[in-house]
Amino acid sequence: MSRLEKELQQVQNTIQKNIRTPKGKLGEAVRYAFSKPGKQLRPSFVLLFGEMGESNREQKLINIAGSIEILHNATLIHDDIIDNSNVRRGRASVQAKYGKTIALYAGDFLFALSLQLLSENTSKITNLRANGSTMQKILAGETTQFGNEYDITITEEEYLEQIRGKTASLFGYACYIGALEGGLSKRLARSAQQVGLLFGQAFQLRDDILDYTASTAELKKPVLSDVVNGVYTGPLIFALKKDSSGKLKDLVKKGKKLNSAQLEQIDLLVSELGGIRHAQNLANDFTNSALALLEKNFAEYPGYEKVADIVRKMLTRNC
Repeated sequence: MSRLEKELQQVQNTIQKNIRTPKGKLGEAVRYAFSKPGKQLRPSFVLLFGEMGESNREQKLINIAGSIEILHNATLIHDDIIDNSNVRRGRASVQAKYGKTIALYAGDFLFALSLQLLSENTSKITNLRANGSTMQKILAGETTQFGNEYDITITEEEYLEQIRGKTASLFGYACYIGALEGGLSKRLARSAQQVGLLFGQAFQLRDDILDYTASTAELKKPVLSDVVNGVYTGPLIFALKKDSSGKLKDLVKKGKKLNSAQLEQIDLLVSELGGIRHAQNLANDFTNSALALLEKNFAEYPGYEKVADIVRKMLTRNC
């Protein structure tokens, strides 16, 4: 087992220790949310950028990484409430299993717990300001997406701004706080944040591509459910701009009335019109920019190769 794997296990132990408190259905829901860990990319970035500094704060960094993963899971619970999603990580979402009210309180509890854990382990209280700013960006991104339901005129720029908020900002914060708390300069921490922002945009683009290229079993959530719910992502948005015949637009406008055969048609048209290709090209650009920035500023630091490897693997993941 690598050092990172051992530290991520410690992150999970920290999380489990901190979610023992709530009782009843709230406690059940909170612990259920963490009974099946995700990819743990965000805590990995905290730990790897933290390793680059000279600060001897290993346990503090593990606790901070735990706070970031708790924050991420809080946003997922609330996302599933907003999207009325019944599946998360290949099983029932918290809102599907416990109801929207319990899920709402579970997400709120985790937001509070994340802030508490961060405040107890950050070296400077001023570092909490970045947490508040990140939360505002996440919420702005989510509410913008919610406000754009069934809008077939959404532009590429609006979509990219949306994913910068709802996804990339937390990756950026994970890299920033890891670097800063690990002892790197504020200049390098800002550079690490930019790496995270670039990676996060590539990550979300790839996630949106998988809706059109992966099976439900691979993705562990219903594919193309966003189209039915009026949440339009990169590949579809890009394809709609090339839809001179209006065939794709007419299908998409059916919204909740879409049947499985029509969804298959949408899937095919998005590919034929180049939506997937354009999304992949953008993901490639963001990834290459992240790798270039990494090499420029962090090539001589420990952990650089591991971070670069995570970034490279982004473009080949299938789940």
